[in-house]
Amino acid sequence: MKKIAAILAGTAVLTLGSVMPAHASDDWTKISGWTGLANKQPTGYMNYNGQVEGWGRVDWSGTTVEVHTGANDLWDGDGFCAVTQLRYHVKTGSSWNPDWQYRTPAIDCSSNGSQVTSPYYSSNYPIKDVTFRTCLGFSDGRIWECGNWSW
Repeated sequence: MKKIAAILAGTAVLTLGSVMPAHASDDWTKISGWTGLANKQPTGYMNYNGQVEGWGRVDWSGTTVEVHTGANDLWDGDGFCAVTQLRYHVKTGSSWNPDWQYRTPAIDCSSNGSQVTSPYYSSNYPIKDVTFRTCLGFSDGRIWECGNWSW
């Protein structure tokens, strides 16, 4: 089942306004806002080639994690969208999955100067090693190319 989920994660279709788990996964649940976890770390501003920008924030207590991201498409008419991508490791059962899991919670294709922000998400399983990056991608969530991962 995990292999199927990993394959689906790589080929999942995500449209604007969709929930973050765009495949057969229940790693995350949409929540109304931050719940007050003890630790927080914003990634700060991430820019890729001056075409897209984004940001991410992770809050955590132990391995309970909440995330929220934003994406902003800066170029009009280039056929690309701004995609904020996150990756993480998840523990299901008694062991950590060694494979990275990926999500694209925020996608902006509008080039109107306003960013798209994702809903807030809370982990359903223990999560660790959360990182973010901003990518050039498409409206369906497929990634073309990305900047570096930001802790």
